[in-house]
Amino acid sequence: MDWSDDLLLIAGGILAGIVNTISGSGTLFSMGVMSLTGIPLSVANIATRPGVFFQNISGILVLSRYRQFSIKDMSWAPIISTGLGAMSGAVCAGLISGRSFNVIASVVMFLLLVQYLFPRVTSRFKNSSGKMVLIPNTVLFFMAGFYGGFIQIGIGILILTLLLQRLPMSFAQANAYKLIIILFYTVPTTIYFASINAILWKLALIVAVGQVVGAALAAVFLSVSSKAKVWATWTTVAMIIATLARIWIF
Repeated sequence: MDWSDDLLLIAGGILAGIVNTISGSGTLFSMGVMSLTGIPLSVANIATRPGVFFQNISGILVLSRYRQFSIKDMSWAPIISTGLGAMSGAVCAGLISGRSFNVIASVVMFLLLVQYLFPRVTSRFKNSSGKMVLIPNTVLFFMAGFYGGFIQIGIGILILTLLLQRLPMSFAQANAYKLIIILFYTVPTTIYFASINAILWKLALIVAVGQVVGAALAAVFLSVSSKAKVWATWTTVAMIIATLARIWIF
């Protein structure tokens, strides 16, 4: 990689940090720019993990300044359930082939694209009260964790949705809780990937620089602007289309 690739990776990291902090699916940007520089998606999926760790710390610190939330008031059950699921998913991610991962990642991105463009489609998975079907919270968060450990794309939106549906809290509080949950499970999954030498550290740290900056900017933006979520949504839609085109057309 040359300096232009480094700049592209930092820019992608900034966008990833911004979108992940505001809502979720920001990993599309970090993985997307890695794929544009010729990195296989299966490798990029693992290389994003260190950046997610630093990005979430940055977002939590800034959000705590603007939005008063207390960790002691949060339930540890979703955090632990998600962490256990994430470790199981990480092990599976380390075993799957690159081509199979491309197919799985593409399906996930396509479903996210449908969700963004046609949000009413997802309403079919809710009951008449607007709540998700009756499945214990620990099971749902374990399943979400497995998904996050396996493929990071969209995990922020998934956890944010579960928090807003299952626990009484505001959007800002749910965002902070989401960052804490993902931060908690990112530590052991990153250690696992490092232990099997699956992380390209130079690549990961370059993107991480951008993610930290983006998360800090987004935390401020989220605290002072009502347009943050709309901006993040349409930027993510554009990145999904670009990444799918890069994988399957170019």
